[in-house]
Amino acid sequence: MCGIVGAIRIADGDVVRRMTRLLAHRGPDDEGFWQDGDVVFGHRRLSILDLSPAGHQPMQTDDGELTIVFNGEIYDFPRVREELELLGHRFRTHSDTEVLLLGYRQWGDAMLERIEGIFAFGLWDAAAGRLLLARDRSGVKPLYWHSRDGGLAFASELKPFRLLPDFVSAVSRRALRSTMRFACNLEEESMLAGVHKLPPGKKLIWQDGRVQVSSYWSYPEPRARAWSPNDAARTLRDVLGRTVRAQMISDAPLGAALSGGLDSSGVVALMAEQGAKVRTYTVGHGHDDPDLIAARVVAEHCRTDHHEIMIESEDVLDLLPRVMWFLEEPLGQMEIVQMHLNYEAASKHVKVLLVGEGADELFAGYDRYRIFDRARPLTPGLRAALYERVYMYADRQPRHLLGALASRVAFGHLAGSPMKDPLPRAAEPPLRGLPRERALERALNHDQRTYLPELSLKRADATGMAHGLELRVPFLGREVVELAATFPGDLHRKGGVEKWLLREALRPLLPQRIVERRKHGFQMRLDQRLVDTLQAMCDRLMPDDKVAARGFFDPRRVRALRDGRPRAGAPFIAHRVWSFRIWAMLMAEVWARLFLDTPPGAPPPAHLADIA
Repeated sequence: MCGIVGAIRIADGDVVRRMTRLLAHRGPDDEGFWQDGDVVFGHRRLSILDLSPAGHQPMQTDDGELTIVFNGEIYDFPRVREELELLGHRFRTHSDTEVLLLGYRQWGDAMLERIEGIFAFGLWDAAAGRLLLARDRSGVKPLYWHSRDGGLAFASELKPFRLLPDFVSAVSRRALRSTMRFACNLEEESMLAGVHKLPPGKKLIWQDGRVQVSSYWSYPEPRARAWSPNDAARTLRDVLGRTVRAQMISDAPLGAALSGGLDSSGVVALMAEQGAKVRTYTVGHGHDDPDLIAARVVAEHCRTDHHEIMIESEDVLDLLPRVMWFLEEPLGQMEIVQMHLNYEAASKHVKVLLVGEGADELFAGYDRYRIFDRARPLTPGLRAALYERVYMYADRQPRHLLGALASRVAFGHLAGSPMKDPLPRAAEPPLRGLPRERALERALNHDQRTYLPELSLKRADATGMAHGLELRVPFLGREVVELAATFPGDLHRKGGVEKWLLREALRPLLPQRIVERRKHGFQMRLDQRLVDTLQAMCDRLMPDDKVAARGFFDPRRVRALRDGRPRAGAPFIAHRVWSFRIWAMLMAEVWARLFLDTPPGAPPPAHLADIA
């Protein structure tokens, strides 16, 4: 894993060096630069494969025609390398980076369809005067770009773009709306106006001052087959085993994040099957935390080298600015703070961590999917209306009359958005116009394309790479993803049990109490101390005069939201939505102080006092 930067006709070598050094946390092991006229590349290296100096980047072919900066891992690079050697190519290194260079020379852009891994790279073809940018299929690794006056810059993070000559730091209003509506930014424009995300499974070509973005892969449309439950579970277990084995390739120390839930526990069990002593890391709130207790059961069962990290609610207050400096966009989930601490502890022992991200979106783990249970006597319109209401906390009651009534009964009063704009929306509702049949499969596919890369994978990469820690996601291996699309919804949810098929696949590998443990989100405890902390942060960061001057939110709505905590007897989701609204609002203000008010290139703040 690494940090990459590049510029064509938009910044000189000195600027690119400064941009690259802002990414030192992503690559603490090495630094490299390359320039040819008005094309400049910068690279920060985290050494995982081929730890020798031969893996240094930017890397070139012998004739100097092709140059690459690469962030990621190609899991099947030995197979691709062997194929290229049979075609007559000769390698100087043992790195997967060189496989990309010679793969492009052999197959051009079609190389992207042949490789399996997590990646973001920029490749300059000097003979064609052509730049290729590409991002992996699921969007595990980030890649941003900015273009103006025929020039282009790209980077692994947003911070470097603020160093470009004449770049004006301003918020994208559409992106802000999305973060408040969906808890993450689903727009292709980042929170920094003018800087775009290269979406998962897409490539960008720059040539002669023109930019073209196109897809080379997308999540497969649901195509359910008539599986028997036993065959489906056995096939899934076999595919997951192969994927985990492939993703354990590393020349650096490797471990796993263990939350005590089914997904991370399954990954740990599959790793232990390979015969290795697995290092595991769990974060929790006190020794009675159910997640810690479940993680201990798994750690003992799999005989791991287990580590526990404790977090207090007070840590949220002081850590938030530093976490946001790495996160770079507001995310409406407080779990990022404990993820940050977990990965910080793990990075002291390992450089690679396998995680369970992606399982919920592939195998129907979220509670909101219960709306699609066929046992529930809901019409398609009512089903869609209720799902939209709980889909990342929609801003208003459903227009569907019966849906509005059912929503109030089931969810109570849900806190609204503090934005000035009435009923802000950023994307189409997930299930508009879908029939009852296959609605769950469609909802999963929608979440795989949106929520997964922009929230789950975004927070994982940012909090891991903040500590120079590479995160790998076995559930998003290509073979797993394409297999999951063939399973019908009634295997994903059976008898009201979420992730039923995944549970059956992992049953032979885990203790029964873990297999049957119901979904318990990786989340902060919403206790009184945390509520007091959130309200204290509002008082400190968002008094009426500062809210009005910032212009993001309506001061009256902010005040009403701050004082409008649901009563004790309200449904749990009402408390969760309230905390999400408060948290997202605070995150947006902290983001503005770091990315609009602070000079470009400033180091990460150590404490809240540094920006408050």
